Amino acid sequence: YSLTEKGEQQAISARAEVEKIDYDFVICSPLERAKRTCELVNIKGRQVIEDDRIMERDCGAMEGKPKESFDYPHYWNYNYDFDIEGMTPIKDFVKTIWDFIDDIKQKYPNSRILIVTHNGVCRAIGAYFNGIPEDGNLSVYAHDNCEIKHYSVK
Repeated sequence: YSLTEKGEQQAISARAEVEKIDYDFVICSPLERAKRTCELVNIKGRQVIEDDRIMERDCGAMEGKPKESFDYPHYWNYNYDFDIEGMTPIKDFVKTIWDFIDDIKQKYPNSRILIVTHNGVCRAIGAYFNGIPEDGNLSVYAHDNCEIKHYSVK
């Protein structure tokens, strides 16, 4: 999917905040909407590295269906396993994101990295730094489109 006109405007609005951030390079999801967002927010023209590990969770047979057509609250619950054809299990998805963070911490110590990714990935990142809630609801770490969160690994 590409960015909507609203998405383009949200990314353009985020540029002002990104301009105030001191970052060394960008790691971006290879999905089209993330790459376009990256083009718009990477106002400093820093190097961009694409990484497949930070693509949005594959929802399999539920792709393109409205949230109301399936048990969406459980979709982002770490304690709940869906059995839907092609859907990435939540624990596998979270592990991929956590492995990604561990990897970049090791490969790029002391680097300031701007990550351009998707809401689901942001939920897993939030859980990495803040823990998985007891009720398993990763939606507490959801982001608004183009919202910027700061995390430190030190």
